[in-house]
Amino acid sequence: MLRYQWEEFFPTWQLCVGTTTAAEGPWVKAVATERAIEQTDAQILVVADADVWCAPPEALAAAVDAVANGEAPWAVPHSQVRRLNEAATAYVLDGHELGEHLALSETHYRGMAGGGLAVFSRKGWETIGGFDPRFRGWGGEDSALGKAADTILGRHKRFDGVLWHYWHEPAPRLSRTKGSDASNRLLMQYRRAVGRPALMRSLLNRR
Repeated sequence: MLRYQWEEFFPTWQLCVGTTTAAEGPWVKAVATERAIEQTDAQILVVADADVWCAPPEALAAAVDAVANGEAPWAVPHSQVRRLNEAATAYVLDGHELGEHLALSETHYRGMAGGGLAVFSRKGWETIGGFDPRFRGWGGEDSALGKAADTILGRHKRFDGVLWHYWHEPAPRLSRTKGSDASNRLLMQYRRAVGRPALMRSLLNRR
């Protein structure tokens, strides 16, 4: 369904998918994302989780234009996140339209800069090195990306789209388990480096 939406609303965009296998160990978002980006030479990158969609699509198009035109160092096309529950997700996947009438799994909230969907120039993405591969398993990598990008590239520009998250079986999050100490300590380092470019660059260079 999401592939069809991308192809319908953005037919000229190249859709690249990256993933990892269970045999490779815990999920590393940095690895999966780079595998997708290696498939294209595009100079504007829309980095999106596979379970989200931005509506209206014009918000995402505006974010892309802002980065492409140099109006923003990077962009977040959505202000709000709405997580559909299982029944609502099935309803939408059956061909029905998204809308505020759909049931959510939790109260809607303001989207994290760097989480779900973000727009970068290739130069900007390469400058910060993308997601930090030291985050293993889900959790922490999105927040770290946003903090690094705001500090090194400049403050993001946010648009008024809604990021719809489609329900799926939750993946294990190391950040919410007893074995998450390494990821939590790393995220704390990113938090301390916010607004301090030299410290942030040092943190990025230690990957």
